[in-house]
Amino acid sequence: MNYLSCFFNCFIRCLRPAMRCNAAGSVRALSLLILTVLLIPSLSCVPVQYPQKETYNETVTVTENRTELVSETYPVTRIVSGREQLTPYILWSSPAVKFRGTSFVWYYGYRLPGAQMHDIERIRISLYKQYYYENVAISVFDMGPRGQLLQPPLISSADPVYTSTVQWDWFTYDTETDVMEKWLNSANIKFNFARYLGGQADLWMNRWQPYDIEFDTRGARDIAVLFSGPTTSQNVRFSASLLWYDQVTENVTSVVEKSVPCRVEHLVQRERSVNKTVLVPFWQAPPFK
Repeated sequence: MNYLSCFFNCFIRCLRPAMRCNAAGSVRALSLLILTVLLIPSLSCVPVQYPQKETYNETVTVTENRTELVSETYPVTRIVSGREQLTPYILWSSPAVKFRGTSFVWYYGYRLPGAQMHDIERIRISLYKQYYYENVAISVFDMGPRGQLLQPPLISSADPVYTSTVQWDWFTYDTETDVMEKWLNSANIKFNFARYLGGQADLWMNRWQPYDIEFDTRGARDIAVLFSGPTTSQNVRFSASLLWYDQVTENVTSVVEKSVPCRVEHLVQRERSVNKTVLVPFWQAPPFK
């Protein structure tokens, strides 16, 4: 400021003679003064660059996991089971007929329900408590190939008449009359083609509690349950039922939470360094290096 004051004082002293001469000189002196005032700042200022921080916004795309409700369908396998009580449609007993050499035969014929077989089928024989000690055996057959046995000496009209020369050892009879011989031949032929499903001997020996026996009947529809040995109906007390199991596969749809990746845009504020040019008086400018 001291430098500028001295400059202006000297400039005015130089203009005073011109201003005293006339008006025209005064105008020229004033114009020269204005021009000098306008030029002095420009001539006395220099550009200087200063580093400066500035912020700016930038769009950034990132991958994020979002939880969404998704409908999914998948197979589920479950076991369906059932139990059906069985009632014999053929029932007879004979103390004179022998089965494998044992007298007293008790015969029960069952037709299993349902035209369509299940994946697993088992017949359950639930034996009741024995009242009298006897050696009892049970045998179970699939009679589908040739049919059930009727009470001796009855023979179904659909069964062929076999000759007396046919000999089988499943059934025997003490007094073989002609009528009984025909029944024995028919019965032995049928049991020769029947499918043996299982059995158990000494069934009630030293057994005083009821218990269950099961036999696999898969593929059979006509079942014969035969007891041999008991002399009284008290020792042939039981119930029969069919147990079945099917494996079923079903498609189940459920809604679950699932993490799904997705692209998301975010606006991010960043900072950068820039050079800014400023005009400053030359005496305030930093020294050159």
